[in-house]
Amino acid sequence: MEELVFLVQGSSADPYEVTFIKDGTSLTALCTCPAGTYGNFCKHRISILEGNTQSISSDNADQAATVVGWLPGTDVDVALAEMREAESKADPDKKDLSTAKRKLARAMNS
Repeated sequence: MEELVFLVQGSSADPYEVTFIKDGTSLTALCTCPAGTYGNFCKHRISILEGNTQSISSDNADQAATVVGWLPGTDVDVALAEMREAESKADPDKKDLSTAKRKLARAMNS
């Protein structure tokens, strides 16, 4: 099992903690932001999974590439791809996007 923790600057004055745990083909992603705490879609986790390091305030931003490398072959990868596809369909399919975001949140919390 491998684990990486990042501090990210969100809307709160204090940074949120984003934790990624890789165990075999299982990838868990947790965030201490309000959305992440309740198991909902969290932009902080997605940002790191997409390789975006701009909001990372801890000194390990270079390790985001490791997390991106953990993604292939996981249920999170599949759910993220579904969310991206739903996003590309735009407004008429907001329900699909919402469903895809919930599925992605569930995949990251398992």
